[in-house]
Amino acid sequence: MAASIITENQRQALSQAAHWFAVLGAEDVTARQNQQWQRWLEQHTDHRWAWSKVEALQGQLQAMPGKMSYQVLNNANQQVAVTRRRVLKSLLVLLGVGASWRLWQSPAALGYRAELRTATGEIKPLHLSDGSLVVMNTATAADLQFTAQQRMILLYQGEIAIHTASDPSPIPRPFLVSTAQGKLRALGTQFTVRALGDETVLAVQQHSVEVSLRNAPEAALIVSQGQQVSFTADRFGVLMAAESNSADWTQGVLTVSDRPLSQVIEEIARYRRGSITCSPEVAHLRVSGTFPLKDTDRILDVLAQTLPIKIQSVTRYWVKVVAA
Repeated sequence: MAASIITENQRQALSQAAHWFAVLGAEDVTARQNQQWQRWLEQHTDHRWAWSKVEALQGQLQAMPGKMSYQVLNNANQQVAVTRRRVLKSLLVLLGVGASWRLWQSPAALGYRAELRTATGEIKPLHLSDGSLVVMNTATAADLQFTAQQRMILLYQGEIAIHTASDPSPIPRPFLVSTAQGKLRALGTQFTVRALGDETVLAVQQHSVEVSLRNAPEAALIVSQGQQVSFTADRFGVLMAAESNSADWTQGVLTVSDRPLSQVIEEIARYRRGSITCSPEVAHLRVSGTFPLKDTDRILDVLAQTLPIKIQSVTRYWVKVVAA
């Protein structure tokens, strides 16, 4: 279809469809996002039309013969990733320059194109060229921008733990982390940063970190050792004491102390594909313990043995936690 015959409503629907295509292709897509996409799809015929174009493009690209296919790609996941990127690029052509640029720079698209990524359930350490250590948590996407002026990590989604090293450059460069909500400057430190869609959560384990807001850079806040804060692009949340186990995930374990079961299930859900829900009847139950993140099924089994709950597996990717 030529771009000239697409109506403005259809153009907007295509832009929204491209957004959802990127979101649903992310490693950390949630059950809630799937439900939001389904509601969007049912809202208007233009939405269904746009989504049909996405599916058609995907089918055409997967069927490309010869050298244009994926003969050189042996990994099925890599094939899927390349197909999804080509679909997005084709949609950008249909949308035109302005809408394409906004979509291409959206958090979902940036995260999808990131060079540094972890899969759901994967925890990966990275040793940077300056000697710093970064550990990427499950379903995380980020890029590095190391220049002569600065050392920066662009965090699009997920969570990272950072242990900064002294800069070996003749002129020391600041160590920065940028998220959609603001910029963090390490002051010789160890800390974790988690990107949660419309907010960022910072917890400092050693020394301190200076935070400036995206829409109010003059409003800076220094977060010291043992403190944590959440913030949006416009305002800071309440500065509070950080949990002592906030970085335990870097060792592959989930440590909780007197936490509601609902919160524990939310954490477990980050490390497994599909949907896992907690019934309101048991959401209030308190949980304490240390659990291995590499085996979330085992965590659920342990919880079922120690609490008055049972685990209902509707499918491999749909699990319910309900009263026993």
